[in-house]
Amino acid sequence: MPTPSRAQAHSSSRSIRPAAAVRPAAAIRPAAAIRARAGALPVRELDRLGVSRSARAAAVAAGSIIAVRPGWFAVHDAPTAVLDAVRVGGALTAASVARLHGLWLLGDPQLHVRVAAGASRLRSPADRAVPLAAAHEVCVHYRQRRGGPGDLPARDGLPRALAEMFTREGVVPTMTALDSALNSGELGSTGRAEVRALVPGRFRRFVDAADAGCDSGLETIARLLLVSRRVRHITQAWIPGVGRVDLLIGDRLVVELDGAGFHIDPPEFEEDRRRGLELAMQGYLLVRLTYRMVVDEWERTQGMVLELIARGEHRWGSRAAPHGR
Repeated sequence: MPTPSRAQAHSSSRSIRPAAAVRPAAAIRPAAAIRARAGALPVRELDRLGVSRSARAAAVAAGSIIAVRPGWFAVHDAPTAVLDAVRVGGALTAASVARLHGLWLLGDPQLHVRVAAGASRLRSPADRAVPLAAAHEVCVHYRQRRGGPGDLPARDGLPRALAEMFTREGVVPTMTALDSALNSGELGSTGRAEVRALVPGRFRRFVDAADAGCDSGLETIARLLLVSRRVRHITQAWIPGVGRVDLLIGDRLVVELDGAGFHIDPPEFEEDRRRGLELAMQGYLLVRLTYRMVVDEWERTQGMVLELIARGEHRWGSRAAPHGR
C-alpha cells in the first residue's frame, strides 16, 4: 500500500518554540487507539499508550469499545477474523492476514492463529466459553513471538504472515499470495527482504524468484512449472499489435489464463478474438487455460503444456516463421 508522505516542518528563524503540551492520558480516545492497531488490543498495550482504566470503562459504557476476552478490548468494526483470533487466544496470521490484504489465495477457508509455543486452553473463535475443537476449522501456529515488521498484538504483519504460509501451507499457495502482494504493491522490496529473513533457508530461493508481474495466482502456478523445468518465459509480455499477454513461453507459445467465473461482454469478446487472430497472423500459438484447468485439473493440464514444449511448439521453426517480426 502507498506510504503516506511526511510533512517536513521547518523554520526560517532561530526562535525557540514552546514545547507541545503533553496530552492527558484520559484524553486519549480508546476506540481510536484500538482501531489504529488492527481493531483489538490487550490492556497492557492500552496502558503503554496511556489509556487509563477510567477512560476504558467510560468507552465500554458508551459502547465505543467492547471486551472481546478477559484483558482484551476491541472496536465494533474490527475485522471479524481479528476478533476470532483473539478469542482463540492468539494473533491472526498466515492466509488469514493475506486475505485482509486482498491477496490472491487458493481457497483456504481456515482461520489461521499464531499462539505462543506451548500455549494451552485455546477457545472457540465464536465463544470464549467453548474449548477449541477440530470442528472450528482453526489452524494453530505454535510460534514464539519475536516482534517482526508490522506485527501487532492481534495480527501479524504481512511479512510474518507470508513466512508462516511457507512453513504451514506449502510453496504453491504461498507463492500465489507473495506474487500477488508484490503485484498489488501491498509488499515492496523491503517487505520481500523481511519475508526472506523470516523463512527457513530452504524457502529463500522461492522468495527470490517471486514475480511482481504475475496478475493472478493462475499465472503463478503456471510460472512455477516453467521455473522448475528451466523453460524460458516472460510474464505479462508485450506483443506489438496485440498488447500484453499473460505468459509468453519461449519464442511463440502464448498462454492466456481465465479466472474463476470468467465472462466477457460482447465488446471484450470481439477484442479477445481480434487479439487471437493477430497472434495467429504473427505466427504465435495461443493456448487458453481456465481456472478449473489450472486449479482442479493441473496434473493433466501441465502434462499437455509440457508436451507442447517437448515438441518444440514454443520455438520459431519451419512450421511457424515469425511473420511480421
